[in-house]
Amino acid sequence: MKFTRQGVAVCSAVALLFAFLLVVAETARATFQRKKGGNFALRSRKVGELYNRNCARCHGAAGRGDTPIGKIFKAPDFTDPEWWAKKKATIAVLSAAVVRGKGNMPAFGKKLKRSEINLLVSRVRSFRK
Repeated sequence: MKFTRQGVAVCSAVALLFAFLLVVAETARATFQRKKGGNFALRSRKVGELYNRNCARCHGAAGRGDTPIGKIFKAPDFTDPEWWAKKKATIAVLSAAVVRGKGNMPAFGKKLKRSEINLLVSRVRSFRK
């Protein structure tokens, strides 16, 4: 079998195009994964750190509001189905409480990014039974 210069050039061009497309596809996949929250374990760890740093002091690690400070300030029990039914705690209501504060709870709107607030709201909703 004899290879011509044209044949080699075409094969080289096809190989370069294929390599370029692989790079573009990997870049798109990585960008999509970042926008969708990235690695689940990394996201889960970040949410845990955010919650522990900003919420657990009063609401407790398990969301029951049974910490000494939580009892003083009457922090809600996020595991209580009655609380969820009574408060109608939608994503919007919870987000507003985190951003503006509520009762004895401080506002976090200037301290946290919107994405962090969304993660905290997801964490609070995860306590719901």
